[in-house]
Amino acid sequence: MATRRILQPLVRATRRPTTSTIAITIPTRTTSTSTSRAYATSKQPSATSRFYKTFTRPVAKALLLAVFSYQVVYWSWMKLEADEYRAETDATIMKLEANVATYDNGAKSKPVGEDTSVKGQ
Repeated sequence: MATRRILQPLVRATRRPTTSTIAITIPTRTTSTSTSRAYATSKQPSATSRFYKTFTRPVAKALLLAVFSYQVVYWSWMKLEADEYRAETDATIMKLEANVATYDNGAKSKPVGEDTSVKGQ
């Protein structure tokens, strides 16, 4: 393939034209595209930069996963504590309402003029 590309302009130039006009072929310049740049000094990257280039994404993913897991556990824990506090508060309210109901029933059953708070007189 490479030899064909090199020899193709020569083949075109040596062909005889079939008409009275002369065909002029200009070879095109091929540009080579390289994937790496050639610097004046070829310096190897340091061990630190190679480490960060290699492990930045995995470390970032692990940290992101750790933060996400922590947030899920923290939210779940706070939800459980809120449910426990709500249950304790509801139990205390029910207990106090029951006490109020017993005091209310006791006050209704006594006659109006009778006061039991002052004793010994």
